[in-house]
Amino acid sequence: MSSPLSFGWRPRHEALEPCAAWASDAARLALLQHLIAQPEERLARLTGLASKELLVVLGPAAELPWVDGVKYLGIDARAPGLLLPTQLEPEVHPALVERGLRTRFAAEVAPLAVLLEPARVASLASARPLERARLVDLMERPS
Repeated sequence: MSSPLSFGWRPRHEALEPCAAWASDAARLALLQHLIAQPEERLARLTGLASKELLVVLGPAAELPWVDGVKYLGIDARAPGLLLPTQLEPEVHPALVERGLRTRFAAEVAPLAVLLEPARVASLASARPLERARLVDLMERPS
């Protein structure tokens, strides 16, 4: 499968405020363990979506889990329908990136998360409140 992103990235002059955390591989397991250990009231303030390969958690910056290997996304005002890496910006204007991705992924509902390493785009429209039982189930399933 080819990368959905045909442009490069550069460091941002000013980091975006994070509103989502995502992890794959070993970091996904560490993030699951961290979330399972959280009190119910904290989980209730977060939403997310998960697959065998990926876990995305959304919420206010102060509520997001900080775990080694987890990457963070924020909203750039120039492309409000995308969640982009907090520390990197596209080498092309973010509005052009948003327009291109909205065209390429027309069937996906916004917001779209732009994930790097490996490059992929994920719709966050189906994010739901985090439930401990679901997190435990994801932890027990082999990836």
